Amino acid sequence: MAVVNSPNNSRSFDEPYFSWNDNGGSSSGLLPTDRPNTFKGYAYYELPWTKFSNKLTTDVGIFQYFYQGSPVTTYTDIGYGGSAWPVDPVDRGRWVDVSQNPTTGLISVGAPQTLRTPWYVQSDLNFQQNYKLSEQKVLSFSATFANLFNQHSVTAYTEQIDTQSGFNFGAPNGTFIGNGVAFYANAMRPYNLSSVLNSPAQDQGGGPQTVSSLYKTPLFFQLARTIRLSVKFTF
Repeated sequence: MAVVNSPNNSRSFDEPYFSWNDNGGSSSGLLPTDRPNTFKGYAYYELPWTKFSNKLTTDVGIFQYFYQGSPVTTYTDIGYGGSAWPVDPVDRGRWVDVSQNPTTGLISVGAPQTLRTPWYVQSDLNFQQNYKLSEQKVLSFSATFANLFNQHSVTAYTEQIDTQSGFNFGAPNGTFIGNGVAFYANAMRPYNLSSVLNSPAQDQGGGPQTVSSLYKTPLFFQLARTIRLSVKFTF
């Protein structure tokens, strides 16, 4: 039996401090699937064509969805860079607005808030034409329109504060993961997020980090309208 000593080698997905916020407590919070208000329904109707002795029928189905937006979480690299050291400094499901002075580079951090994506609204339509060849044989043609009105809601925003174009990361009290115990002690105790963003590790050349120009910009959108056509023979 083979023994695996380093699963997910060089990918520290489970660093303990990933679950700590900047107040030195648990960063637990709202999950991305949290949608307190959701509404959905469907209507179905079969229209017989009596002129053809009920051999020809039309089925129409309408499906409607209304989903409240999901929470957006601010995260940033702490302890090291490379967009793989994510910490939720103000808790999961919480957001902070961040701005950077173009002259001085000074980063300003707003108050934590609950930010959600827009409501997800979608209408689907199914249309099926049936022709009864005999008592047991039916030929059907159908068309399914997903997102009938081609709605285009934002489903996710870019949540990472520090840019992915450079080696940016926050270093609580000037320490990074290479400092071992000292770093973990600082990362799992209260620290000031604004100070951390404005005073990164010394090996980054000093000065404030670079805030990502993509921060808070739409990342994913509702899928565009699709049409699926099919032919079915039942016997």
